[in-house]
Amino acid sequence: MGHGCRAIVALLVLQLVGCKDDKPKDQLYFPDLNVPFGAGKVNVVSDVSLNKPTGGEITVLTTVEPQVDKDELDRLMASFYRQTKERRGFRGSGKPELIDLRFYASEGQAKAGGDDWLARVSASGAGEPTNVNKQKPPLLKWAMKKLGKMQEFTGSLKPQVLANTTAMALDMTVPIVELDGSGKYVETLTYVRAITEFVSYSMTLFEGIPELKKLTFVGRHNDQTVMKIWLTREQYVGLDLRKVEEGLGAFDGQFIELLMSKQITDKAFEAKKIKQRRKVYRETLARLPAEQVELEKDLR
Repeated sequence: MGHGCRAIVALLVLQLVGCKDDKPKDQLYFPDLNVPFGAGKVNVVSDVSLNKPTGGEITVLTTVEPQVDKDELDRLMASFYRQTKERRGFRGSGKPELIDLRFYASEGQAKAGGDDWLARVSASGAGEPTNVNKQKPPLLKWAMKKLGKMQEFTGSLKPQVLANTTAMALDMTVPIVELDGSGKYVETLTYVRAITEFVSYSMTLFEGIPELKKLTFVGRHNDQTVMKIWLTREQYVGLDLRKVEEGLGAFDGQFIELLMSKQITDKAFEAKKIKQRRKVYRETLARLPAEQVELEKDLR
């Protein structure tokens, strides 16, 4: 065969190979998904990226630990979605058009690919993904995070918090202690101090945990239960304790110049402040049903 014929044959072979390589693949393959730290034991059972004429379609079926923390599962869902939506090379725009990420409690469930998933992320086109997480909220963890270190409880007296994730309710028992770090009960518990504790914890938990539906606050003094107040979120909103506290702050503020100019003594100011708080707190709690407010007679 002459040089010219061999050149023509070689060109035809290259063209044929090129045609074969240029044909779009029906399925694309990408590196394994990275599991974020803290998500527990995670196993990707199936990861399929179809390269359809209408665009890329990604389906990922994953197993997670049955008791995985809801927050950690949220992080895993967000991480897998972020990684899959960045895949490129599909027909059309090159981006995936449909993403379906499902998270199951067992490998058998994942292989079956049914609707018994714990969580799911669905996305279509450029729209925002739809996230569904069926895990129970870690209500106790949320509460402890919002409450913080509570440094006044340095001794053996400690608050106790119980969480009911079904009812999204918290029961909190608090020993009312000195604020000086001694860890001891206050020597004399007053009405104002007791209700101040209730108001403070109510604001912290209801405003810090939007999912919280009910709070029961139990105050203890000298190892005895001296108060119990409970309310729902709707009642909390109706009382508007934030506005109550702002009003009390404004009342205190009108005496600042008088204190600085010594037209009123600290003792007189403290008496006015306590009197106003007692009045306002009584009016506020009177808006709750009587059976929801229990106070020992010394605090009434």
